Order: sequence, then structure tokens, then C-alpha cells
Amino acid sequence: MTGSVTATAQTGQPPAADPSQAKFEEALQQAVASGGSQLIGQEMMKIAQEVLNEALSDEE
Repeated sequence: MTGSVTATAQTGQPPAADPSQAKFEEALQQAVASGGSQLIGQEMMKIAQEVLNEALSDEE
């Protein structure tokens, strides 16, 4: 949210010039943040699965 306020201030537009645009930008940032953390979680699960598979194969 701070990023959108900073970006709006840098462009010289008043923050309330287009409320729907501000809402869209905020929703977009939240979606990107959410998607990013979900992607990181998926990658961590893949790595954990690989480590587990290696550990199990070493025991045999």
C-alpha cells in the first residue's frame, strides 16, 4: 500500500484523482504479494520433497 502512495506522489497526481484506479492498484499489489508467497511456498515444498526422497533412498 505504501508503494502505491509513493508511486502516486511521484507522478504528481493527487491520490484521490481516480479512486477506482487506486483500488485496482492496491488489489493488484495484494494479488502479486499473495501469489509470490504462494509460489515460494510451492518451491519450498518441492525442495523438501526432494530432500526427503534423497534421505529415504540413502537408507535403503
